[in-house]
Amino acid sequence: IASLVCSLVGVIPCFWGLQIMGLLGTIFGFIGLKQTKSGERGGRGMAIAGIVVGIVLLVVCAVIWVYIASSDCVRTGSSFVCTRN
Repeated sequence: IASLVCSLVGVIPCFWGLQIMGLLGTIFGFIGLKQTKSGERGGRGMAIAGIVVGIVLLVVCAVIWVYIASSDCVRTGSSFVCTRN
């Protein structure tokens, strides 16, 4: 449950710049997969969903940072204005 909740909280736009919640969701998901491996506990599907959402968020965050680093970006207030040459 913690994996899925953390990953879904990472979808909120204020967490897009630094995706700590996506990372926590991925870590908790792998812990949940290990705990549900024997089949005695439920929640395996939520752990897998948390891992998938968390990894997608981490990849999107990395792409955003690479785009910002590879172009001329200037911070204007609370946003970035990027231009490519």
